[in-house]
Amino acid sequence: MPARGPQQSESNVDRSRVLPTTRLGSSHAEPPNILLVTGSLEGGGAERVMSDMANYWANSGWQVTLATWSGPEIQDFYVLVPSVGRVWLDVYSPNDSFVSKIHSNVRRILKLRRLLLALRPDAVLSFIDVSNVHTILAALGLGVGVVVSERVNPSLNYRVTRLWRALRRVSYRWAETVVAQTNDAAQWIEKQCRTRVVVIPNSLRVLPRMVCEREPLIVSVGRLSKQKGFDLLLRAFAQISSRFENWRLAIVGEGPERPALIELRDQLNLTDRVEFIGQVRDVEAWMARAGLVVQPSRFEGFPNVVLESMGMGATVISADCPSGPSDLIEDGVNGRLVPVEDVAALMRVMAELMSQPKVRERLGREASKVKQRYRQDLIMAQWEACLLPEPRCTPINVRSERIDYK
Repeated sequence: MPARGPQQSESNVDRSRVLPTTRLGSSHAEPPNILLVTGSLEGGGAERVMSDMANYWANSGWQVTLATWSGPEIQDFYVLVPSVGRVWLDVYSPNDSFVSKIHSNVRRILKLRRLLLALRPDAVLSFIDVSNVHTILAALGLGVGVVVSERVNPSLNYRVTRLWRALRRVSYRWAETVVAQTNDAAQWIEKQCRTRVVVIPNSLRVLPRMVCEREPLIVSVGRLSKQKGFDLLLRAFAQISSRFENWRLAIVGEGPERPALIELRDQLNLTDRVEFIGQVRDVEAWMARAGLVVQPSRFEGFPNVVLESMGMGATVISADCPSGPSDLIEDGVNGRLVPVEDVAALMRVMAELMSQPKVRERLGREASKVKQRYRQDLIMAQWEACLLPEPRCTPINVRSERIDYK
């Protein structure tokens, strides 16, 4: 599956689709050899997904290498199994000058190209816009198929500069496949990039079984950024906190907005009621204890926190933002949806559920049914069909060495 050069676009009418869920065959004697590429593993939803994918395939007997643009000084938050080859490309540049940026981008492409020549993988999977462009360019002419995935709705990702938007529009046509997490995102990519797009949602990894009593606790999880809308949640909770004096709010995660959010918490006189937990590895334990999980995001790619919370049987309130929450939640059936950035509506629904434990129990019970629909083996089979459409085997022997590529 070689990386393709520029070509005439075909009809995009039916390209936004979910691939078949049959697992790959076993007509070859060697395990698939794949390379995964992303920015770092220091935390975040995309990094969590890629780590889970690497571990899943390695445990299935595949030869898996995971490369990050970061260096080893950025500590991995997510744990990889020993059979995953780990590569630090170490090409982040601290200098913001124009010349330095050009040099850094060229170094990225050349370093990854050398790694591709060394590994000769059957397929490459890259996550996130700029990384995707670098990976496509690095693989041109090498005869390796490149699959790239957007992890947020690109129509709402204003952090991508005009130059990178133009490079994405051109280079995505040379990828073997572009993967989106939702139909909304897929339609935008097809229109802007005129390329092949398939829709693969996130999988629900195997969650721990926890039996514990639900507490009067609101949990919200995510990177502390404006996108996630924690400021909206604080304002909504402030308006009802006096009516529900036994309820607390725990915000799990780290990010650049932490100082501003703590200041807002204190301004709203919530210092004793709201705790910022930071990054945790046992986030499922918080979901299992939560009386409510609230995700007030302004936009999403595909809301992992909503999916995992539902899988843990939690009662979830989510902003009905683009994209993803409405794919998971049927309002009033297995959770609640509220309009985006509507503090009054969020406050009202929170108060309703905080005062109705039987309704919370019913919604949580229905929410847990997502475990079947988004089962990890079903979703991973879609990725396998995307990366390696030819039948391949999944033998038992795995590689044990770790790679530190320079």
